[in-house]
Amino acid sequence: MKKILTGLWMCWGNFCYIPGPKKWDENARAYMLGWLPTVGFFIGAIWAAIYSGLVAVQLPFMAVCVIALWLPFILSGFIHVDGYMDVNDALMSRGSLEKKRAILKDSRCGTFAIVSLIFLLIIEFGFLSSAISYGIDIVNLVLITVISRSAAGLAVLNFTPMETSQYSAMKGIEKENSDSVNPDSAKSDDSKSKEETKNEKVATTKDANVLLIVQLIIYLVIIGLLCTYYLVTMLVLAATVLGTIIPILLAKRQLQGMNGDIAGYGILWGEMIGMMALMFG
Repeated sequence: MKKILTGLWMCWGNFCYIPGPKKWDENARAYMLGWLPTVGFFIGAIWAAIYSGLVAVQLPFMAVCVIALWLPFILSGFIHVDGYMDVNDALMSRGSLEKKRAILKDSRCGTFAIVSLIFLLIIEFGFLSSAISYGIDIVNLVLITVISRSAAGLAVLNFTPMETSQYSAMKGIEKENSDSVNPDSAKSDDSKSKEETKNEKVATTKDANVLLIVQLIIYLVIIGLLCTYYLVTMLVLAATVLGTIIPILLAKRQLQGMNGDIAGYGILWGEMIGMMALMFG
């Protein structure tokens, strides 16, 4: 249980700008990914609440659109923007695999990254402002942030990581821990208590998948009970899932592996396509 809660605060600290307890345990990294739906739910809830407040006080239309556009970026601490820009820079270079991966790890910001971000903001502003002019069911804002992060989290947990990815190290630790837990090794170190062995347990991707899926189901039920138009909510759900997964699959194929940058790339794509679906509400 301690590792699970540590994973929550790791996820909160990494993927949400709102201050929370500072915890870190390398063996709980998988749980960090498992908590992405909850972080997405809170970001979406705050996004929806602030948007509703802006509308309630009758702030000018353009001001509402600009603030609503920036809120998901601000609440996530712009962490996913970095991945989006890095992946676009790498893919649009059209170079060899080695060149693309080198660009991905380069801390400098290239032209393709800047142009891609500009176009993303313009397109999102167009989609979101159009949706606001028609009227938004605010639970769909929560749906977008939950689904985009859940899909990206599942991708990182289940796809083969790049050798240079921090998640490659996570799976390496998990494998080493699994290999070390056998009868012979247990007999060779009788001085270890069962409690010490338990404390050294590494969070597995299987455990994290279960944790993520359980949360996802809970939040989908809550959103389903609160939504006004089921067909629109289903459309936003489908659009966000496809908008997140398809770019991740395409990027993973070109870069031959999964990493956190590709996850951020997918999240921003998913949010953009989800905003497009909001226009039909």
